[in-house]
Amino acid sequence: MRTRLFILLLSIGFNSLIAQEILVKNIRTDEPLENVAIFNQHMDKSTITDENGVASIGNFNKTDTLFFQHPSYERYKASYTSVVMSGIIMLERKNILIPEFVITASKYRENKREVPYLIDVISPQRIEYSPLLNSAELLTSSGNIFVQKSQAGGGSPVLRGFEANKVLLVIDGVRMNNAIYRSGHLQNSLTIDNAILERVEVIYGPTSVMYGSDALGGVVHYITKNPELGDSIQPTNIGGTAYIQGASATSSIKSHLDFNLGFKKLAFLSSITHSSYGDIQIGYRRNPFYGDWGKQLDYVERINGKDSLVKNSNSHRIRGTGFNQFDLLQKIRYQPGSYADLVLNIQYSTSSDINRQDQLNDRSENGSPEFSEWYYGPQNRLLAMGKISLSKPNDFYDNFETTIAYQEVEESRNTRGFRDDTLYSQVEKVKIISANIDFHKELTSRTTVGYGFELNLNDVTSEATANHIVTKATWPSLTRYPDEGTQTVTSGAYVSYKARLHPKILTSVGIRYQYYSLKSKYSDLFGDLPEIFRDVEIENQAITSSLSFIINQTRSFNWNVIFATGFRSPNLDDLAKIRLYSGKLTLPNESLEPEYAYNAEVGFSKTFDGYIRINGNYFFTYLTNAITRVPYVSPNGDSTIYFQGKEAYTYQNANSSEALLHGFSLNMISDLNSNISFKGTLNYTYGRNLSEKAPLSHIPPVFGRTEISYQIKKLVFEAYLIYAGWKNIDDMVDTGEDKIDEGTVFGFPGWYTINLNTIYNLTDYLTIQLAAENVTDNFYKPFASGVPAPGINLVGTLRVKF
Repeated sequence: MRTRLFILLLSIGFNSLIAQEILVKNIRTDEPLENVAIFNQHMDKSTITDENGVASIGNFNKTDTLFFQHPSYERYKASYTSVVMSGIIMLERKNILIPEFVITASKYRENKREVPYLIDVISPQRIEYSPLLNSAELLTSSGNIFVQKSQAGGGSPVLRGFEANKVLLVIDGVRMNNAIYRSGHLQNSLTIDNAILERVEVIYGPTSVMYGSDALGGVVHYITKNPELGDSIQPTNIGGTAYIQGASATSSIKSHLDFNLGFKKLAFLSSITHSSYGDIQIGYRRNPFYGDWGKQLDYVERINGKDSLVKNSNSHRIRGTGFNQFDLLQKIRYQPGSYADLVLNIQYSTSSDINRQDQLNDRSENGSPEFSEWYYGPQNRLLAMGKISLSKPNDFYDNFETTIAYQEVEESRNTRGFRDDTLYSQVEKVKIISANIDFHKELTSRTTVGYGFELNLNDVTSEATANHIVTKATWPSLTRYPDEGTQTVTSGAYVSYKARLHPKILTSVGIRYQYYSLKSKYSDLFGDLPEIFRDVEIENQAITSSLSFIINQTRSFNWNVIFATGFRSPNLDDLAKIRLYSGKLTLPNESLEPEYAYNAEVGFSKTFDGYIRINGNYFFTYLTNAITRVPYVSPNGDSTIYFQGKEAYTYQNANSSEALLHGFSLNMISDLNSNISFKGTLNYTYGRNLSEKAPLSHIPPVFGRTEISYQIKKLVFEAYLIYAGWKNIDDMVDTGEDKIDEGTVFGFPGWYTINLNTIYNLTDYLTIQLAAENVTDNFYKPFASGVPAPGINLVGTLRVKF
């Protein structure tokens, strides 16, 4: 009887074991997990968890090893017996967010998590998949940069309320900002070919310790692709990319070809890009309140030798906004050994004439246009540089990099008044020689030091002519800058120190000294000016510093705190430009001193389960010695001067203002699984001129971007929303930078666009991309822009890799 009872109980227990159910849960949130695949080592038995995270494993053998797999979780394995004994399996979420490395903050490669500054990285995939047609527009894909456009061929980035010569542009480690970068809107980022970019790194806030003058709002660092060498498996590396892209709203065609030829120690990379842009077609869907705002009702055309105002047959097409651009790049790379890398880099960019649309919009009191012609001549940029990188540790450095560069930049302005037969042309040419030497040394496992030196020389020539378009007569005219030339010298040195004070605290400290001098002279053509204004010579110096902390409160949560100073040395455009406009004459001022920014910010970063990251930054910047234009009164009390046959009121740039800026940025990025990702940004900046108790110029409205991406096998689909709030007239300044005349009587209205982008990889070598921008065909004009944005825009790209 006892034997029968024992056998019965054993049978019940065995049957219970066979019918065993288990529960699968998230180890951090304790939530049940659905659709977790469970299979054995032979993969001949399997099951899946239900909506309650439960699965039956009765069909497996006691000798099986069970595997638990889900796309969003780490794979887990255990013996059948141990699974049955526990009854609950806890899975760890995959850390899908891969750590990024950056070079812009400290000039050497470091983990982004160890950089206190807010940094955006526009990745190679983002650059390749973006339907945006130039390097200025590409910056908007970060969601944290506002871009202004005075004309179709332009794009002036705004970082934390700073723009133009208060934002530093860098290409492959070489600063682009030169002596004639003005305080108004700048379009020089257009000369960078986005088709050959490897990545873009944007660092926000004053970074003068590492980069010197101009980096008050931050640094935009464009990094081009490098030639690829061969290896032991593939001694000869041959490949390249070609694509053609068309856009409907601008009738544009862009074509590109790059080719790589690499051997074991020597490699070549060649690139050519041609872009042709037509007139802009603006959106038809508009608020009735706008009336005809932004439409082009008429335009100037020369008929029978006379300027005539002609009605535009399509007021939604902005005539004269088209232009062409041509870009070349050639790189040669030589790697004699694993410790050395040498790169020769040559870049050239040129454009056709580009109309200044905001000036052509201007009307005189009688309603006629002020200008028949106002255009920039070809914008030419040449860069030739050599870079040597050494990574053979010694007593002085672990990594050493030196860059010697030569640049030539040419810009011109051409203006002709309505029914005036004289065309005035001003041409500026800048030649720049620069040298940078940067060292990085790891002192101990917890401390590193970086130090370096910089030298930058600018030589500026300025020419001007007046041309009668009928008689073809030509005579000298007033130049924009000193017509007998300008020379500037900038030199500086810095040192930075990083230390792990505690396993949870990382600190960095840095200091920089910089010297700046300028000499310029006007000829007798400016004889109306007193002698004191015709020769300008200055010398100044600046010391800046920074202190930052990163506090790793937990593995997934950290704080960062930054205290930093930044400066901008007054350049030629500030110091010596003579400009007569609307009866107001701006005179040189050789007593200008550097502008200083004192910045404090706090930020945080929180990662949830390895697949959602939220970070935010609040910044506070106090700007002193700010350069603004103020009325000038001579020692004898005169506020006017007789110049070029007319009495003109006199003005000067002066260190007369103090300003306050503060704001925040919020970012969320989530790789929900290996297929779906999400990103959202929100930015707000407030700026006030404390000296004049008035708004500060260049301050964008609240803006941001929200996007979701789905990728499966050969298909990528993106949907994204770009938006900006109202910029009210009471928050704008009437000094030209905010372009009050280009908005409505109440300011610039808020706007949004809905955009779609699809990429399909037909093969490993052939990709088709179709995008629809502004699919609702909204009319809008971004704050301070002189030209409306395109309406619905269909973009098609055919890309071949070989």
